[in-house]
Amino acid sequence: MSESLFYTALAPLLTTLDSELSFAHEQAGLLVAGYAIGYWLGAYPAYRLAARYGPRAAATLGVLMVAVATFGFAAGETFAFLMTARVLVGVGSVVAYTGLLSAASAIAGQENRGMAIGTVYSGSAAGSAVGPLVGTLAVEFGRGTVFTGVAIGQAIIGGLLSRLPTTPNTEHAPMRVMRGYLRSPQVRVGLWITSVPGFALGVLTLSGTYRLDELGASSTIIAVAFSGIAVINVFVAPRVGKASDRLGRRKPLMLSLIVSTFAILLMATAAFEVSTIVLIAIAGAFMLTIAGPGLALIGDGIAHEGGDPAHATFLMNMCWGPAAALGAISAGLVHGAASVEISLLMLAAVAALSFVFVRRHA
Repeated sequence: MSESLFYTALAPLLTTLDSELSFAHEQAGLLVAGYAIGYWLGAYPAYRLAARYGPRAAATLGVLMVAVATFGFAAGETFAFLMTARVLVGVGSVVAYTGLLSAASAIAGQENRGMAIGTVYSGSAAGSAVGPLVGTLAVEFGRGTVFTGVAIGQAIIGGLLSRLPTTPNTEHAPMRVMRGYLRSPQVRVGLWITSVPGFALGVLTLSGTYRLDELGASSTIIAVAFSGIAVINVFVAPRVGKASDRLGRRKPLMLSLIVSTFAILLMATAAFEVSTIVLIAIAGAFMLTIAGPGLALIGDGIAHEGGDPAHATFLMNMCWGPAAALGAISAGLVHGAASVEISLLMLAAVAALSFVFVRRHA
């Protein structure tokens, strides 16, 4: 929850940082992508850390790293400094998620894996709901003051995590074993599906923010839109995860992708502030819900091959980071060269292709 708070806090801050530091759209895209770049860079170290010291230690260290990076973001006054802080937040986040998701997936077992993962994601979504409001406060009262307070809160959470009961260490496997998992169709489909939400959030954070700015929305209104993503996801993610346990992974994935595709298409043509807010919230929330069943699908495939389901988290992290970075960077490039509408249509095409992929191969 604490690391996702920082991630989503950037949306209402983007236009303010643009004014303060004279960002181009491409630089804004890089700043959004910084989190995902760090997430990818930290994926393998996080996996080794959880394997050697256990999920609790990984979760604790990850949140403390996020706290340090958040304090750096509070003090940064240049693009390079802010970018570095975003990358470090991404590294800390993947370490924390590796610990939490590995524990949830292993403890729940295959029959409850989707619901357990969905519950973890809903907790993350709760932090995402608060993040945009924190970004709005930073616009009003100063980035240094607000994010220093956030960093202190994250440090406290890291201390509390260190007091949790221990859980079994993730079984370490060499990379050749990890590559061998890719022979499973379930694993390949799951990796695609868990990468799509990262790509979508990168596009929505950049293009959704600038779309609302074009319509005259304030930082508070932008915050409401992105908090709406998280609020809806808190309620939907565990239910979609549970449905994937009862009905199979395919049907809930297809339903979420249909809803997301139509919401994004409508967003690209919407000319009113209120409708755009609602569509951003719906599209983002349902895009995020596919991550739970997707990760469960990876775990199913790995378990079928005789591996540790916790390895699914590592494989997902290795694909999520580049996908999320690509989403933000490509949105910045397309937005800068063409328009926000083209950027959103690009995202709708990815969602529609994902629906076809799931329907045929899941």
